[in-house]
Amino acid sequence: MVNPERERSSSSPSVEIEQVVRRKGGRPGEEIKVVLADASSFFVAMRVWEEAPFYDGDEVDERRWESILARSRLVQTRARAMSLLARSEHSRFLLRRKLVQRELDATDVDRVLDELEESGSLSDERFAIGWVRTRLRSHPEGRAHLVGGLRNRGIDAALAERAINTVLDEHATTMADSARACAQRLTRRRNLSVDELRDRLHRRGFVTPIARRIAEEIGEAGDDAGDGYDRHE
Repeated sequence: MVNPERERSSSSPSVEIEQVVRRKGGRPGEEIKVVLADASSFFVAMRVWEEAPFYDGDEVDERRWESILARSRLVQTRARAMSLLARSEHSRFLLRRKLVQRELDATDVDRVLDELEESGSLSDERFAIGWVRTRLRSHPEGRAHLVGGLRNRGIDAALAERAINTVLDEHATTMADSARACAQRLTRRRNLSVDELRDRLHRRGFVTPIARRIAEEIGEAGDDAGDGYDRHE
């Protein structure tokens, strides 16, 4: 008896499956390797294969095969994106760049990133706040440098400013406090004059009034007077 599926496929363009190999590892997400009769090979997401499986020797309608490959690319792109996000927060810009560098289709990448943003798995705001929080703790610097660092990571200026203010608010701290922490690090192993310290603080992105005030404060050997600056200056 003639297999109706094969009879239909013979009347339209089709691909012939030579071998289906189940595999794990090597790439994010479980998948199978499919070798065609022409010796070309493809990776198909296991989830996509399970929806409508095919086996050694089957012929698959060309349109169905293209759909299988398209859906597999999306599954694999999402798996790679989630793998990167599991390691650390990313901005959309940074995550897109990494995925495209891995030779994933840019259109697929954009579609996956849209979905991840909609689900909350990817958030520029969350990335920006986390980055500022870590930066101020490990490498204190001024607002100008913080904004510049975020802009280089694909964060727009308005969001960068909001992220900085959010972190300052949550720690009840000021840019003058950050400048003071930076000055203490700079003078920990080396004596600097007030002018030298002021210039270094300015190069770290602190505005001139704050750089001058903190340099003078440190130079006065322990003067603990308030900084007098607004939190968001």
